[in-house]
Amino acid sequence: MYSGEVAASRELMAMSEEVESLNRRRRELEEMAFEAMAAGEPVDAQLARLAAERTGAEAEAERLLGVIREAEAEIDAEVAAETDARAALAAKLPDELTRRYERLRVRLGGIGAARLEHGSCGGCHLALPAVELDHIRRAPPEAVITCEQCGRILVR
Repeated sequence: MYSGEVAASRELMAMSEEVESLNRRRRELEEMAFEAMAAGEPVDAQLARLAAERTGAEAEAERLLGVIREAEAEIDAEVAAETDARAALAAKLPDELTRRYERLRVRLGGIGAARLEHGSCGGCHLALPAVELDHIRRAPPEAVITCEQCGRILVR
């Protein structure tokens, strides 16, 4: 345009208008880009904050999983110790009593024996009649006593 190669003024004017139009469009696009960058700054800050929170939450979750694993190992060890102790005690019991207990346990939801406390069965929580309590008091220590209500073996 400024080199002098174009002689027609109409062509020069058209080129000049096109340059102005392109400059306007460039300014509009630059302005839109700046607005987009300005609008993105709060989103970027929020994204960074959320990423930091996520990292913290993941670290806390990992820590809690470690605590859970330790607790599970401790519980498993306790269960194994109690199972061994139960097996040792069960081996000392008469076979008929063990079979009877297992049948009751299956039939009564996992509890085949219950403690007799204050005249009540610890399994069904019903008070035993006075006559039955008197009979239990007079029975020899090795006698197997059962609850008349639920059938569980009573432990005195």
